[in-house]
Amino acid sequence: MSGFGEQARRIVEVLGLEWMPIAGKFSDSPDKRADSARKLKVCEAFDVVRRENVIVSLSKNNCTCGGGLHFLGMSLMPLEKLAGILSEHRAYESVDVALASVGKQPQPVRRGDYFVLGPLEELDVDPDLVILFVNAEQADRILGLASFRGAEPFTYYPVSNICSTVTNTLAKGRPEINFVSVFERGRHEVWSPNELIIALPLKDFETAVQNIPNSGYGTTKT
Repeated sequence: MSGFGEQARRIVEVLGLEWMPIAGKFSDSPDKRADSARKLKVCEAFDVVRRENVIVSLSKNNCTCGGGLHFLGMSLMPLEKLAGILSEHRAYESVDVALASVGKQPQPVRRGDYFVLGPLEELDVDPDLVILFVNAEQADRILGLASFRGAEPFTYYPVSNICSTVTNTLAKGRPEINFVSVFERGRHEVWSPNELIIALPLKDFETAVQNIPNSGYGTTKT
């Protein structure tokens, strides 16, 4: 078990999480412990890791979603193509509206040839981000814990998908909330209607855990 095991167990205990935290790490070399052959979309990989307690590695060779590869920075698509896909699914009124909207959002950049996802407690290197599966109350508490020593205005990007959570978190260097879109819920009936995803840079997750004893969002009684 990694040094993150105690932190993972603590946040689960205090917030009453159903699922253990998972974490993601970009790398230019494959992780020997990770399953790099299993063909998955990014949103599927999030669910597989939390349910099966396994480590998976996504790359151009096994990520089956063009949008996922785009948001992981592994195979960038022109914004016009991305806007066309969003418009086709009626996420926006038109291609022009979609293009204007996605152009204002953080853009993915290359961060590595592999994106390794696994249980936080099993990773033996510092992850780039930590991912929690939460309800609204738990989301409020984890973000409150992360902001205990100071908070700034929160930026949310509507019409986001699960894979864009990776881009948004790392581009902002701050926590990200993802509501799990109606499209993803429709394709994969594994998401509870009350379930959200919170992703945090490692520093913010560790800060949240450290603040548990002193914050009203943690164990301090007010």
